[in-house]
Amino acid sequence: MGEAVLDARDMAYMNFAREEHAKLAKILLQLVIPAMGGYSNPVASNIARHLEQIQTFNGNYCWTHRHLGASHGVVGGTTVEGGEV
Repeated sequence: MGEAVLDARDMAYMNFAREEHAKLAKILLQLVIPAMGGYSNPVASNIARHLEQIQTFNGNYCWTHRHLGASHGVVGGTTVEGGEV
């Protein structure tokens, strides 16, 4: 199987997706899951499991190549080529 290739713009989008996932995870893990009664609630436990699987199985949004997006202004930021993603 061949290697996947991401250009700098694609990596900028991955950087943005990683940041958005982190924001969503923070909301769910710190607010929603505790409000649901914690991990003893099967739905809350499922939410946490799915968050972890998303991050694990996508290689944390290509974390090792995150700096490719710098040419498009997204390494820790949210803009891509003059606008928000």
